[in-house]
Amino acid sequence: MPDMPLDTTTTETILIIEDDAGFAELMSASLAEAGHGCHCFTRGDTAFGWLASNSVSLIILDYSLPDMTGAAFVDRMRKIGLSIPFVMVTGRDDALLAVEMMKTGACDFLIKDTTFLDRLPAVISRALHEVGTRRKLEKAEICLRLSEARLARAQKIARMGSWEWNIVSGEIYWSDELYNIFGLKPGEPREISMEWIYSVVSPLDLPAFKKAMLNSVKTGQPLNINYRIISKDYGEIVVSSQGEVECDESGRACLLSGTTLDITARIRAESEIQQLINYDTLTGLPNRSLLHDRLHLAIAQAAREKHLLGVLILDLDRFKGINDALGHRAGDKLLKLVANRLGACVRETDTLARLGGDEFVAILVGVSHAEGITKVAKKILTIVSEPVYIEGHEIYSTCSIGIAVYPMDGEDSHTLLKHADLAMYQAKEQDRNNFQFFSRDMNIKVLERMMLENSMRKALEREEFFLVYQPQVDSRSGRITGMEALLRWQHPDLGLLSPDKFIYLAEENNFIIPLGEWVLRTACRQNKAWQNQGLPSVRVAVNLSAKQFGQYHLDQVIASTLMETGLEPEYLELEITESTIMKDAEQNTVILQKLKDMGVSLAIDDFGTGYSSLSYLKHFPISRLKIDRSFVRDITTNTDDAAIAEIIIDIARSLKLNVIAEGVETRAQMQFLSFNNCVEMQGYLFSRPVRAEEFAKQLKNGLKY
Repeated sequence: MPDMPLDTTTTETILIIEDDAGFAELMSASLAEAGHGCHCFTRGDTAFGWLASNSVSLIILDYSLPDMTGAAFVDRMRKIGLSIPFVMVTGRDDALLAVEMMKTGACDFLIKDTTFLDRLPAVISRALHEVGTRRKLEKAEICLRLSEARLARAQKIARMGSWEWNIVSGEIYWSDELYNIFGLKPGEPREISMEWIYSVVSPLDLPAFKKAMLNSVKTGQPLNINYRIISKDYGEIVVSSQGEVECDESGRACLLSGTTLDITARIRAESEIQQLINYDTLTGLPNRSLLHDRLHLAIAQAAREKHLLGVLILDLDRFKGINDALGHRAGDKLLKLVANRLGACVRETDTLARLGGDEFVAILVGVSHAEGITKVAKKILTIVSEPVYIEGHEIYSTCSIGIAVYPMDGEDSHTLLKHADLAMYQAKEQDRNNFQFFSRDMNIKVLERMMLENSMRKALEREEFFLVYQPQVDSRSGRITGMEALLRWQHPDLGLLSPDKFIYLAEENNFIIPLGEWVLRTACRQNKAWQNQGLPSVRVAVNLSAKQFGQYHLDQVIASTLMETGLEPEYLELEITESTIMKDAEQNTVILQKLKDMGVSLAIDDFGTGYSSLSYLKHFPISRLKIDRSFVRDITTNTDDAAIAEIIIDIARSLKLNVIAEGVETRAQMQFLSFNNCVEMQGYLFSRPVRAEEFAKQLKNGLKY
């Protein structure tokens, strides 16, 4: 259809430039319900023609137009001198594009998803509000510049508030203008003394004032200080005093003279500008700009102190209905009351902000566990739901809260706010008046994580970690050929924990290095002890994590461990996953060769689950491939798993490598592997991982299976 402007008369005019005419009409209808008038066009050039003789408050701009991109439209608009705020919309979920458009000056960036039309009115209202605030800010800045210009002229022409202090005699001279600044009639009091001046300086600024005066007298340096005084007629005002020191023939200060200017208006103007920049004009809470600064600082603090950080986005339920029924004035009063109530729910160290409309954000800092966040959310739900009385009406309001937690739900402000917003919409979908975490299981995970992290480093000292050993068997003879050392944690509160419950955390906080060295040293010492007892000499296999494998001088760590425990290198096997080796294949080949030269055996663990390159594999100085249990589990029923196992065995044979299968639980699996020339196995069919005492018996008496 041809571009036809759809117009609704209103004080705020919005221009919609959208390539889909039908969707543009839907956008216009959605905004019309919120009281906005719109003009719609499907092409950029047509819109420019209309703008030549019309003005708008805001442009909603589709990034992909038939005749130009949204970026090109903005560039052309600026070239012809148009400065119109705009909101960019697109069907692409492209973070880089969003950043690029925000850098070009977009008020917001919206993705055309299923919630687009529902979110659009709130986003546009917020953008128009921010535009209005920006205009007020520009006006305040103009007034400030005019005030500063007048002040500069007054200083130059009138030298307002001149004074002299004879340091030797103590006499002080004031000009008439200085008396006026202090709200006094010229000559009253007749004698000005330093003690009297001290009495009218604000007690909060008096120490700094005395120090500045004394410093100028002692050093001869110019005086330059801003301070507050208690004026007789004008209350507390801010003044700026500047002075020069004159010295006598001996170099001692004898006279301090200068001017004092009333800078109250300038200070107030600067304060008003800061208020407009950083605070919401309706509620006085921090706005979106200050919120991002506060959240950025809070994230840095949480990372430094290893604490959680809660980000709560709350939205009043059915606020539009209250606005429509009672009017915007009543709606504004409700928002102020809600802001006051929310302030009672958070601490002074937290941040409470208003995003715009009926959306608020709370940043909870220094949180040790998720229960603290839950308590605040419950408190907010309770206090917001209490009735309020506005203009003779009893109003019941509720809210929906979405919660994101650093670092689990994001490590930057954009991600945390996005996830909290998604959780808030989940809360609204569940009958409202409730709160939802971005991750439903987050509460349990956070509690467990904090408990583990707090107790992990002390666990080594308390000897809570121990090793179990699972035999590796020659299936044809039944002889134990080796064993794998496996880590366990007997946690005092959580009970027995397997590595999948805590290794990820050890890797994140770098505890894996000392823990891995303890495992290596303990396994080697135990194996040597068994040999000293006359038990059969077999190799012990120890897993190396990616961080252990990448640590500096790994070969020296292994060598010192073997020397300390007395275990011969041939009885130690290091298991490394293929994904770890392939991260830097060429460099890792050098590391592996150093270990091989020491006489240590090397095995690739979980072979077939990573991304090995056969061209590299043949150069790795490894001794053994381990077939992952995921292929062994269904090896007798799944032809794909059987084929993969056969291929791994053939690869090992062709490269003259040993091969071992883990996770063998049935005789059928054992027979299949044995038939295909894989004779070394480990798994529940032969034995579960057992403690050292039980494994010693297995070494002595053999296995029965």
